[in-house]
Amino acid sequence: MAPEQAEPAPDAPRSLDRSLLSGLVGFEAFLYGAVAILLATAAVLVLVGTVHELAHAISTSAGGVDTAVTVLDRILLLLIIAELAYTLRFVLRTHKIAVEPFLFIGLIAVVRRILIVTAQFERLPSTGRLLTNFLLELGLLGFLALALAIAVRLIRHAESSAD
Repeated sequence: MAPEQAEPAPDAPRSLDRSLLSGLVGFEAFLYGAVAILLATAAVLVLVGTVHELAHAISTSAGGVDTAVTVLDRILLLLIIAELAYTLRFVLRTHKIAVEPFLFIGLIAVVRRILIVTAQFERLPSTGRLLTNFLLELGLLGFLALALAIAVRLIRHAESSAD
């Protein structure tokens, strides 16, 4: 008596899996393209808004420090958008998510917040709960900046030792 051989699986489920995978890859490419367009739009809007606000501040003789903080804040926001665009391009090229660009985005965001908080320091009373909250936030932001910088250093060290 000859052993029974299993019948080969039908081709229909495999072709369905392939077409489903192909559809998901196409949808993913569409989403990445839409995100890239939205990031570019956001960058242009921030740039135009910054130039407009700078021109308005110059024409109204606004305070130099406030204007400089605003421009620096917008520049850092543009750097965040640029890092996101770089990360998106890296993901599209390699199909891998990298951690390091997100750490840089976090670091830029922390520096942005530190600048905003310290610019508001002049308007705070010299004592009281607001000052305590300000110092606490500034201390936590400083700790977070240090932690993110250490994380970037550790990742670079791990990548260099892996090579």
